[in-house]
Amino acid sequence: MTVPDHRGAAGELDDAGVSTPPIAEAGRESVAVSRKTVVASAGWSAMGRTGAQALQFLAGLALARILAPADFGLLASVYVITGFTVLLFDMGLSAALVHQREVRQADYDTAFWLNALGGLVFIGVLAALGPFVADFYGDDRLTWITPLAGLGFALALNVSHAALLQRSMQFKKVAAIELSCAVLANAATLIGALSGMGAFALVLGPAVQGLAGTIITWTLVRWRPRGFISRPSVRRLWSFSGGMLGFSVVNYAGRNSDNLLIGRLLGATALGYYNRAYTLMLLPLQQISQVLGRVMFPALAAMQGDRERLQGAYRRVILVMTAVIMPVLVGMAAVADGLVPLLWGDQWLLAIPLLQVLCLAGLPQCLSNSEGWLYQSQGRTQTMFRVGLVSTLLTVIAIVIGLRWGALGVAVALLAKFWLWQPVGFHIACSTIGLKARRVFLDIVPPLAASAVMGGVAWAIPWALDVPRQDVFWLLVRVAVGAGLYVGCLALFGRRVLGEIVSLMPSRLLRRLPARFRRS
Repeated sequence: MTVPDHRGAAGELDDAGVSTPPIAEAGRESVAVSRKTVVASAGWSAMGRTGAQALQFLAGLALARILAPADFGLLASVYVITGFTVLLFDMGLSAALVHQREVRQADYDTAFWLNALGGLVFIGVLAALGPFVADFYGDDRLTWITPLAGLGFALALNVSHAALLQRSMQFKKVAAIELSCAVLANAATLIGALSGMGAFALVLGPAVQGLAGTIITWTLVRWRPRGFISRPSVRRLWSFSGGMLGFSVVNYAGRNSDNLLIGRLLGATALGYYNRAYTLMLLPLQQISQVLGRVMFPALAAMQGDRERLQGAYRRVILVMTAVIMPVLVGMAAVADGLVPLLWGDQWLLAIPLLQVLCLAGLPQCLSNSEGWLYQSQGRTQTMFRVGLVSTLLTVIAIVIGLRWGALGVAVALLAKFWLWQPVGFHIACSTIGLKARRVFLDIVPPLAASAVMGGVAWAIPWALDVPRQDVFWLLVRVAVGAGLYVGCLALFGRRVLGEIVSLMPSRLLRRLPARFRRS
């Protein structure tokens, strides 16, 4: 039986009992409806993601004072292995279901059972790898931590349910699931840490999150598997997910080779400092790009037949995304000397220069994190794989060169790699929709320039006024002055940026803004 996709009539219910909104029908009116749906979906996605990240951030502050840097380094080491293995069993099935224009019940059944059986094999593989991982890093605790770190994936039996929610743009339910799981997972981690479990507490949360996600999703989404694995469905899904899997594997290898090599050659403590700094840098990147990616992937996939509309939507979202992320990254680099001890305590002072360099390395990733939307929405996963392979090779080369100067050398090498490669990689991604990359680069000049001004002033305030850089009061002053400068620069030289941000706001909030910004 064919499951209606997201191009069905308004109010129609599919086999999962999920309302399917109309998207991308021809005509001016449907465009307005689609825009309203995307904005509302982005709002719910942002609410869920922001809430979950806020809980994780607050829990991380507490954990940084309960656990030692070596505990975080130990988990970072093992997640290099478990995360890579997850990719082999996940296979991009959820993305393949979302991308398909027409999805049959057999496709959902196939994805579900591949995911479920893969989880069982996954745990077996990790149990077998545990002794080898422990021997590789020289820590016997990893014999048990390795398989336990994979429980979250094995217990997450909701790949088809999640795809149904995404296809039907039901991000209100997605937000509810994400927030509920975040509360339970972080509570479990904190309880474990306070109970003296040490590094084992850090694998408890993901396991609780996977199990809770399955239970809650099955409660909210009425879809249930009716059959088993279908060979035609495997071929249909693999035509998309094959390239997706290849890209995920090489991209993961590039993104985590720093953890692997630093943990092996420099030790768990050095990796603990590096990993905490990298995780904090990724927070704004993941917070914004993942929120928008959930919505933009199905939305851009629905616009495949309208190239001009697709280009315009992508440019607007990129402009808003960079205008939000860039000042946060530059600001964290500028005030890292006061931010790190405030968040984590004086035992983490060695992470300050790492955070500064990594935040600057994160700026070009504002664009690279969106490239997957284009490749996936246009079904160009094979191209995505080939580009990702080149990028990964360059990343590994940079890391190997940087290791000679320790963890900070790795951070500097990654900064150089990201800035040099990004124009090339972004040009290739934009070509999939006929968009010239330089148009996007010109779009983001105002927020980039405003961020540079803001960061320079915030960094220079302690030197100019001869005040302590780690004082909380002066940290808040630097943040406030920087934020004011950034908004002021955009108001003077980047009115279009503010206009685009306003245009994506919900209508109620929009009516409260001054008229000059609504007309921007």
